[in-house]
Amino acid sequence: MGCDSPIDAYRRKLEERAGELWNAARLEALTVYLGPVEKITAKGPKTYEYYFASWKMGDKVVNKYIGSPRKMTREAATAKARKLKAEALGL
Repeated sequence: MGCDSPIDAYRRKLEERAGELWNAARLEALTVYLGPVEKITAKGPKTYEYYFASWKMGDKVVNKYIGSPRKMTREAATAKARKLKAEALGL
């Protein structure tokens, strides 16, 4: 039987859409934050802040350096974090 019923076609369409929404939700599930990093200089220790992102992959938490707040906004940092997570997930 090569003929699909309209209900089967509609079900496949809904399942495909659900998969797309699931992948989009996975990209949204991350945290972008400013983290302090202390560097030792000739004049003594100096503390800088950088954007980091973290998300869960399985049972582990992945933490990634995103960039300097002097060079990017929080929105740009979030966009970069989503791109990194998409690459990590293979999406």
